[in-house]
Amino acid sequence: MAFPAALSLSTASLSSISSHPHSHLLPSHQINCSFFSPSPCIYSNHTSHSKPYRRLTPCSQHCCFRVSYRFSAGAEGEDDDNEEAEDGSFDEAVVLFNTRDYYKCHDFLESLWNNAEEPTRTLIHGILQCAVGFHHLFNQNHKGAMMELGEGLCKLRKMNFKSGPFYQFEQEISAALDFIYQTQIELAACTEDLCVTMDQSERSYQLLGGYAAGQLLYTLQSDPNETMYIVFSPHRSYDSEPPKVKLPTLNATAEHLVACQYK
Repeated sequence: MAFPAALSLSTASLSSISSHPHSHLLPSHQINCSFFSPSPCIYSNHTSHSKPYRRLTPCSQHCCFRVSYRFSAGAEGEDDDNEEAEDGSFDEAVVLFNTRDYYKCHDFLESLWNNAEEPTRTLIHGILQCAVGFHHLFNQNHKGAMMELGEGLCKLRKMNFKSGPFYQFEQEISAALDFIYQTQIELAACTEDLCVTMDQSERSYQLLGGYAAGQLLYTLQSDPNETMYIVFSPHRSYDSEPPKVKLPTLNATAEHLVACQYK
């Protein structure tokens, strides 16, 4: 398979992405949220009266574009984890997100989401979907990662933040999604038989992600200041440092969350 020219950027940003050879692509600030799922729950077949055992599972190359969840009998210790999540706080969920325990963070946030009211409910759901997105990204489900991060970003933008920790989080998620989208395009936009103009429509997204499903493309790297980066590390060599983007972190507290109730 012939690939487009390698990215020349070392750290992803909106300005550097615009100089990528695929400059006709829309950046995430122009993303169309209309085709993302409007469902308030990330679980299929979920009702407010059931508490099924939840296991996040990487999708296969042939699964649907939505994230796949598996329902089964609880494993040993799972009930204790669920009880802990039900008693968890937003501050604990933030710690879990920032320490990259996205699976457990998801459970904590879901418990908070179940009891929240708007507009806080939308905000929590957006953060939750970002946690699910990174869980899938680092489990080699790139398509699921892009979809969940896109849905989460739409909900964060719906809050219309102009400043503060949630606004900063939104900006970092946007940059990370741009980075994943552009690096996926480098892998999947063109084949020997077909080159598709990618316009960030749902059809375009469906063409991405499946090519390298199950392959380790994204790794984590810390700089001297202990800032963590997502590094694009396919099996190829770069003349310079491989492209990377800051791994989003959330620097918000329960007080910031409460303040959103009065927006």
